[in-house]
Amino acid sequence: MSTPTAKLNKSGDIWQIEGRPRENFRVLNVFHPPNIPGKSMVVGVIDMDPNGATPSHTHGGAAVVAMVASGTVLNQMNCEEPIVSKAGDIWYEAPGCHHVRSQNAGGGSETARFFAVLIVDDEVIRDGVHNIFILDVEKAEKESAHLTLLNRSPPLFGSVFILSVFEHKTHTYTSYNNMNVLELDLAGSFHQSKPARRVGLACAPCRKKHLRCDARTPVCARCIADNKQCVYEKSRRGGRRRKPSESASGLGSGGNSTASSALLTPGLPADQLWVPSSSPESVMVPAVQAQARSTTSSSTTHPAPSATAENDALRTDRLYNLYYTFFHPAHPCVLPWRFLSQRLETERETIQPLLYVMQYIGAHYADDVDASPLATISESRLAPIRSKQAAATGFDVQAMILYSIAVYWCDEIDRGVNLLKEAIQMALNIQMNKKDYATHFGQNDPMLEESWRRTWWLVYITDAHVAGSTHVYPFRTSNTDMSVDLPCEEGDYEAGVICPPTTLEVYDIREFLPEADRPSFSSYAELIGLTRSIDKALASDWSKNPALVHTICENADISVAAWHSLLPPCKRDPLRSDGTVDEIMFKAKFILHAYAIEIHRPLSTLAYSSVESTCKCAPPVPAEDAPGSDTTQIQLHTLKCLHAIEQLGRLMILPANIHAHTPFIICMIANATIAHLAACRYVFAGPDLQLGRERIRLSMGTLKRLSEHWGQGKRIYREMGIVAREILSLADREKDSHDRVGFSTKGTLSGLPNTPAGLEFPSFDMHNMNVGEFDFSGYFDGAVGEVVEPASFLVVRT
Repeated sequence: MSTPTAKLNKSGDIWQIEGRPRENFRVLNVFHPPNIPGKSMVVGVIDMDPNGATPSHTHGGAAVVAMVASGTVLNQMNCEEPIVSKAGDIWYEAPGCHHVRSQNAGGGSETARFFAVLIVDDEVIRDGVHNIFILDVEKAEKESAHLTLLNRSPPLFGSVFILSVFEHKTHTYTSYNNMNVLELDLAGSFHQSKPARRVGLACAPCRKKHLRCDARTPVCARCIADNKQCVYEKSRRGGRRRKPSESASGLGSGGNSTASSALLTPGLPADQLWVPSSSPESVMVPAVQAQARSTTSSSTTHPAPSATAENDALRTDRLYNLYYTFFHPAHPCVLPWRFLSQRLETERETIQPLLYVMQYIGAHYADDVDASPLATISESRLAPIRSKQAAATGFDVQAMILYSIAVYWCDEIDRGVNLLKEAIQMALNIQMNKKDYATHFGQNDPMLEESWRRTWWLVYITDAHVAGSTHVYPFRTSNTDMSVDLPCEEGDYEAGVICPPTTLEVYDIREFLPEADRPSFSSYAELIGLTRSIDKALASDWSKNPALVHTICENADISVAAWHSLLPPCKRDPLRSDGTVDEIMFKAKFILHAYAIEIHRPLSTLAYSSVESTCKCAPPVPAEDAPGSDTTQIQLHTLKCLHAIEQLGRLMILPANIHAHTPFIICMIANATIAHLAACRYVFAGPDLQLGRERIRLSMGTLKRLSEHWGQGKRIYREMGIVAREILSLADREKDSHDRVGFSTKGTLSGLPNTPAGLEFPSFDMHNMNVGEFDFSGYFDGAVGEVVEPASFLVVRT
């Protein structure tokens, strides 16, 4: 069901649909039914002037029942058909519902009024009932402002924190039993101020100016408004001391208990506390030991157990935040945190391995955290499942596939591949590749069903990534029967708005469907479609049968071109109209061009060098008995390869969070850079050569940034410096010598005149070579003049 797009205008602080007045909402009362602890019941009345309307919004996860008192109103929820309600009609909105349309449908002269009862978590209205009414556009504004601040400010605690949507607070619930009736105009503000609450923690900027701080992490509201760096200094006080029994159990009657709030925050379980790497004891230690050290030590510098537990919970929250900020966008199978945290109360043990893996991955994005202890505990938590001592669940498959990616990129390639094989087999054993799995094990929860669908497809796509990085085809899952439905859009998944999924069968006949009946496929679905197209084209391994290389190349071109031609206009560019980058489509486009280089280079003039084998992710040199091509075909393949290199460069300059890209693009960039170096040696000249130099500098700079978090990335970056040094230095030597060896010329250089042969490669020690002193500019400039030994590696000065 397509929804008409409404143009929004902002007058002062008020957002409204163009030409339509906003509603007026009054809170009549707030109740706290004793039979539903932790929940509040908000009763309100909404008045709409003639032609009035409300922009699309959500209700803070509240369940809503509304009844029309007078007039006529039109509502549309999620992807459902709009409904028109008249006086006496009642409608229901489920928790997490996206209220797409809400308007007075009684013509241009009739007013409308309806009453609403919202059952919402106490935490949502802790700071006021305004949180039960959140406009989409206002939410986007806040997230954009938060992103801008985080991008401008130096990293907090050694690394950037996550957006406010992933904040988790552990403050005591505020009672609203004595709340007076509030007059709230949603286009304005409260007419009665909220009762003040005591905050025991304040950030450094607020404390310096003696201002009240709301103590929100990672950035308080005042620092967001003032565009300042928000830093919380470690307390030098011990805090309130507890009785040993209370500290050990973590239980208390008050709402301030850290343990009682453990289910509300993504902290480690009570039997483990994380000690940061900056501490002399950078290990996982039992909580009882931590408490004993705090209570028996006579030093006043040790915090009380409650403070220690709170700090450890904050550190753990930070690792989850880093996971969701930098890793989740490109690998979105885990439930968004607000939905995953809801399951901790009833399924904590089931989810525990996944939680540790998420912390382990998040630790790679924190410079001051040692990930090794988390790797150890992740291994121990996964061991019973891997040994089949416990039945596997969908959460276990998620933990295994994510852990395999992390291990692979920690430069334990063989172990990572073996873990991937186990993850694939585990998913197949529980039939996660079947359509029925999601509904059978989804517990009637659309979000969980969507998560299971995404998990299988992440397994499949990760298999494709590893196959591409290791150049081993076909995929391990190539011949697997898959009937899983396609995922929804990322924004809908994060918001909890899950429409009925689209099937693979419909996707495979999309070119024949009338425009009016053609569903809109999500970015994730398009990525799956591209991966399947490449899978089919590369079903035969050309390394075992070189005669197939032309056929495989042609088939891949047809499949990829067909996929791209059927993309809707909004998916053809990863850069959205609002200036943000669609991370999934970014990855799809990167894969598209990386595979184009992989299949076209063997048939092009971009010759291979034996020094390329220095980089382990580089493709193998084509077989000597590979069939050749005529000059026209060689030039065509060269142009396609160069076009793909250029397109990858354009993707790298998009205004995206570079650290949120999948680490698998490291290999893609490395292979493209090697091909680009060959182009600079054999194809480019004059201005094109100078431009090529800048593009290689861009690629190397991007590799350097991406390698900051992953061991294999660091190694590939080092190896690429060696490859570039050798190839570019050889290009200069060939000015004085017309001989060359070590390059595969079969089927590549036959159409080029004056191709020398006979020069041997020098020997080198990649581990002792100081790549940091290599300057690409010097070697490129040497192509048009005398080579000068470089003084610095300019590309890495970022």
